[in-house]
Amino acid sequence: MVKVTPDPPHFPSEDALLHRRAIDYYLKACAPDAPTFTLNDNLSLEEALAHAVDLLHCAVGTAHSSGGAMDVQQRAVMHLVEMAKGVVDQALECVQPR
Repeated sequence: MVKVTPDPPHFPSEDALLHRRAIDYYLKACAPDAPTFTLNDNLSLEEALAHAVDLLHCAVGTAHSSGGAMDVQQRAVMHLVEMAKGVVDQALECVQPR
């Protein structure tokens, strides 16, 4: 049987190289030395603890909503997140007594 279409070239085209350069330039945030997020320098202790509680609450909710059985490592990480959330909750209680 005769093949009608030729195989694609095995080298990147000029357009592919240009696209790669553009992606590398505009997505520098993926570099290992770039921070994943930045904190406000004017953040008070109470605001920082409240924000940490919210982040930990989201992490717990995300882990529980992922569904399916968690393996041992996932359960260990979940336990650590829940422990950290408890510690931050207690610290927040000390900052603003009710």
